[in-house]
Amino acid sequence: MDIKIEDLKYKDIEECYKLNKLVFGEEFGLDKVKKLYKKIHKKKGSYRFLVAKVDGKIVGYTSAMISYNLFDGDKPLMNLWWVGTHPDYRRQGVATKMFRRLEEIAKENDCELIFFTSEADNTIAHEFYKKMGFDPNYKGFHKYYV
Repeated sequence: MDIKIEDLKYKDIEECYKLNKLVFGEEFGLDKVKKLYKKIHKKKGSYRFLVAKVDGKIVGYTSAMISYNLFDGDKPLMNLWWVGTHPDYRRQGVATKMFRRLEEIAKENDCELIFFTSEADNTIAHEFYKKMGFDPNYKGFHKYYV
């Protein structure tokens, strides 16, 4: 299977939005997503939204932000959000290829580490992350303000 990893393009937002809804059951509003995409991509920053495609169809996605921590060294950190793979394409190398691309981007940007959180009960994903070399001993916390 030929898996291509690329940056999300505006024309692909609706397809990726549907995949997000399928994988995570979330719905933010397609018009809001399109508006936010335009806002984010006007700025040349350290944000990347990657999609995995097979035969032109989006089968996976993730977003990454690169930032510095003023008191934690002089190298940036990469933070991942929403790693999702279409159920029909799981265990076929899609997430592995996305993570390999993320690692390339982290190295290109001289990042010191990649970090992210995962639902506590998502043991299948946890095994995958361990297989990819990520340390499972760190715990993430979050608080919503919505």
